Amino acid sequence: MNTLRYKTVQNKKTNVEAIKLLEHPYEGIIYSYGKVKFVEEGDNLRIKFEYDIIEDADSIYDTKEFEHYIGDILQELIHLGIEKNNITYTGGIDDENRTGDIVEPDKQ
Repeated sequence: MNTLRYKTVQNKKTNVEAIKLLEHPYEGIIYSYGKVKFVEEGDNLRIKFEYDIIEDADSIYDTKEFEHYIGDILQELIHLGIEKNNITYTGGIDDENRTGDIVEPDKQ
């Protein structure tokens, strides 16, 4: 994991954590992730996500390449969060439709 490619910063507009890219060709771009979901495609599991560019969007020349780049960073962040047992879910539309209560797993 190469965290020298990015660092986390505070989005001054929303006060939510964002990512600032530190490497060429995306150096200086600040963005945040939106909705993230996992989609099964055959034997593969893909991550689909939304994102918002907060600063320096003019630096993006190839959107697909950029999305692949930040998708790799998202995977790193998910793996790091799992390793440190520090994943935060901030809610979503599915919460509004839930009919059951959350069940806590038994402690071992």
